[in-house]
Amino acid sequence: MAVTALGKFLRKLRIDREERLYDMAKKVGVSSAFLSGVENGHKKVPASLVNDIASIYNLDAIQIQELNDAVELSKGSLDLTGFSPEKQETMLKLARKFDDLTDKDKSIITTILMKGDDKNS
Repeated sequence: MAVTALGKFLRKLRIDREERLYDMAKKVGVSSAFLSGVENGHKKVPASLVNDIASIYNLDAIQIQELNDAVELSKGSLDLTGFSPEKQETMLKLARKFDDLTDKDKSIITTILMKGDDKNS
């Protein structure tokens, strides 16, 4: 059973709060089976569940961003429709060439992207 990025986030949150899957499911108003399915990528995560988790667990801005990132990673695809055609093309080019980049290139790109995160904080 493969745990998704979201599953890892939720598991860490539960461990940090000394809770079981059952406890979290009860708090956010879903069944344990459903929450397990979300964690393992078998069920789609409703936006309301993400909002409930952020609210109930009083997540800070960084944790909310990590939660949203985990949700996106767990989908296995990204929605680029909100971006201009030029930005979409740039992102697609990066995705197509990513495996060909050296570790140094990836590190440089990561550094550039992290600078953008610092500006938004």
